[in-house]
Amino acid sequence: MGRAPRTPWRRGFVRALACALGLGLGLGAPVLPGLTSAQAQEADFATLLADQLYLDGPNRLIAQGNVEAFFENARLSAARIVYDRATGAMQIEGPIVLTEGTRAVILADSAELREGLRLGLIRSARVVLDQQLQIAANTVERRSERFTEMNNVVASACEICPERNTPLWEVRADRVVHDTQERQLYFEGARFRMFGLPVAYIPRLRIPDPSLERATGFLSPRFSLDSDHGVGLRAPYFIALSADKDLTLTPFLGTKGTYALEARYRQAFSNGLLELGGLIARDSIRQGELRGMVYAKGDFAVPRGYTLSFNLIQPSDRSLLEDYDRGEPRLTSDITLERVRRDERIRVQALQFRSLRLGDVNANLPNSVGQGLYDRRFDMPGVGGTGRIRLEAEGYSRRSPLAADPKRVARFSADLTWRRDTILPGGVLGAIGGNLGFDHFRIGAAASGFAPTVSRWRPSLMAELRWPLVRATAGGASHVIEPVAQLIWSNDRTYVLPNATSRMPELDEGNLFTFDRFAGGDAREAGLRANLGLSWTRYDPNGWSSTVTVGRIVRDRDLGQFSPASPLAGKQSDWLLAASVDTAAGLSLSSRSLFSEDFNLTRSAIELDWTAADFGISTSYMRIEADPFENRAVDASEWTFDGSRALDEYWTARVGWRYDIASRRAARTSVGLDYENECLRMAMMIEREYSATTNSNSTRFGLNIDILGIGGNPSITRKRCSDGL
Repeated sequence: MGRAPRTPWRRGFVRALACALGLGLGLGAPVLPGLTSAQAQEADFATLLADQLYLDGPNRLIAQGNVEAFFENARLSAARIVYDRATGAMQIEGPIVLTEGTRAVILADSAELREGLRLGLIRSARVVLDQQLQIAANTVERRSERFTEMNNVVASACEICPERNTPLWEVRADRVVHDTQERQLYFEGARFRMFGLPVAYIPRLRIPDPSLERATGFLSPRFSLDSDHGVGLRAPYFIALSADKDLTLTPFLGTKGTYALEARYRQAFSNGLLELGGLIARDSIRQGELRGMVYAKGDFAVPRGYTLSFNLIQPSDRSLLEDYDRGEPRLTSDITLERVRRDERIRVQALQFRSLRLGDVNANLPNSVGQGLYDRRFDMPGVGGTGRIRLEAEGYSRRSPLAADPKRVARFSADLTWRRDTILPGGVLGAIGGNLGFDHFRIGAAASGFAPTVSRWRPSLMAELRWPLVRATAGGASHVIEPVAQLIWSNDRTYVLPNATSRMPELDEGNLFTFDRFAGGDAREAGLRANLGLSWTRYDPNGWSSTVTVGRIVRDRDLGQFSPASPLAGKQSDWLLAASVDTAAGLSLSSRSLFSEDFNLTRSAIELDWTAADFGISTSYMRIEADPFENRAVDASEWTFDGSRALDEYWTARVGWRYDIASRRAARTSVGLDYENECLRMAMMIEREYSATTNSNSTRFGLNIDILGIGGNPSITRKRCSDGL
């Protein structure tokens, strides 16, 4: 048959004819046993398209010129196909592109396939799995639908470019078998190379293909160098026990005599997650001691809309978590049952607090706590407005109380709050409200002589006026100025009661206009007082906004509720000055300062966060004066900074520190360098930290290398030809 001109009409006609002939010749897999005739015809359905198509005998079909063949989820593109109906074999000449769904692509020079493109031999092939892992092989033989055998193989997830044909990492092997059912790749005679240099020889190697996210095997190792352990190596081994649970074992070896093993068990349930773990170690930090820790985490949905969660942790000694970089110097364990709805919150909680700092004595702290809370908001019948009822029960105990602190305290509190807002003439917003608070204390024996039972009533009335003034400028910006005056009356009676939950009251823009500035229920604010404030907010059409708030509290008389160094002490509180700026470019700046009557700065906090395409900055400054009542004998002042800068598409530099200005020393300093391309992720970090548990300095160096493109570990970096490193 002669070659016809490639006109759009001719090409469409030939493709339609090829499709019909392809169906007639029965391209596809053999008929499966048990299928009816109609089902067999549907199973054998295939399509063949080409520029030229002709018959060479009764059983031989030849297609050439932009040939495409379709069967189920497989698609084949080639220059020429010769199909033998008698044997079901296809002789294919390339360049060949064979696509199977969205996860596998095979590029080859020539092939011999049968049974609907599923079996056969492919020569000079390159296999791309899940757009991540590339495997180049002399031959690829598809022995069955499950197993594919590749010979003389080079595998890598790195992009190979004409000007630089050596990938950053590669695995060369004599033979590779791909198990598509288990989604595993088995290498025989594997040689692992980096930057073109041999690194390791592994006779038999198994790795998951990129589509498998969970598979038993070793994870990427972690290298470290620090003053406590010397040169260290962590080699995590992941065990996929089943689809809903797994176990990770991480041995840790250090050249200074560290032998440790970490374990983590996770299980998913239909209603939640469970995680159990721990660590056991022998090291030179505590000679001759067996050290360890255990923890448990869980979060479960239980009937009637409740959530049961727990977070339990128990180390063997104060410095263990810091020595192994596993936690903070203050630990909180809890078991919580909670339900949160639109207008209701219910919570029952058991907590244990433990401090690992050298200056803290856990036996003297109220570290065993039980709490129960019911909080509901509702429309107040009859008088209008919104009502709120809050019931709380709390109890805590100390193992060895100090002279001024009771061993056990139990408290029940009830609050009924009402508030109604209205609009007055001239655009003034008015509000009235009230609060009736009741507390009942049961106090264990103490040398300080607290009464064994105390009941406290605290009625409060409130009136508030706000006058928002709005102005729009010709440029499109809008300004809102809002003066606020709030008058609150509470009875003046004070009580001699233990105070463990309200020792650090704050004054900020969030609680300037509230009934009570004590954080817990052990203390309640009393007396006649006026909360006064003024705020100015500017909204710019370019997408940024700024707010400035100034305010203070004026009292009828000083009842001595607050410590002398507190910003809330005296007849007039300190002045509050707060400001914030938020821009569309990712910049967020907030500042809060408190000034005394003579405008001496008593407390200050400044925080700046700026996130852009190629850099990120997070820095804060804090200054607070000494207050013995808050267990702070000297002034505290600290500056923290964490920043990152993208040096180019692959490299990112990081730096951070925490500097104790009052003590004139660095509490933490770190410098890091990260690299990531399409096939490799590397992180290097040097950190020096002042220990809160041992009062000594420690230095750490960490190196993490992740091989990307295998086992569900893709890169976020776009693939493109580059010189890379």
